[in-house]
Amino acid sequence: MAQNSLAEAVPLTQEPQQRPNIEQPQRRAQPQSAPQQNPRGNKLPVSKFEKCLMTVLGLMLACMMVLVVSSKISLSNAQHNLQSVNSQVTTYQNHNTNDQQQINELQSRSRLDKIAKKQGLNLENARIRNVNR
Repeated sequence: MAQNSLAEAVPLTQEPQQRPNIEQPQRRAQPQSAPQQNPRGNKLPVSKFEKCLMTVLGLMLACMMVLVVSSKISLSNAQHNLQSVNSQVTTYQNHNTNDQQQINELQSRSRLDKIAKKQGLNLENARIRNVNR
């Protein structure tokens, strides 16, 4: 703030001097709507530490961005591999189900009876034994 000519000389003694009947000067308030003459003149210069700090933080930010992008790519590749493995599992399950159904059809009682009749064999219940382990 600009100094005005209303300042008083202060004595170097420890005891304050009192002056009766001296009025303290009133400060004039500057209007706040007055435009500043040079808005760039009020900025402080950037120190070397602040420049280094901004550089380090900028590099860290750039590294984090690269890390996020590479993580997204890795996640996408992993999802693609998982999807292909799931489709292979589904294919093998379908093959297993079809093979199990075919095995059950080949082992069916009616099919075995048809083959036995073609070969001239007959089924006598008196000759059948059940064996349990």
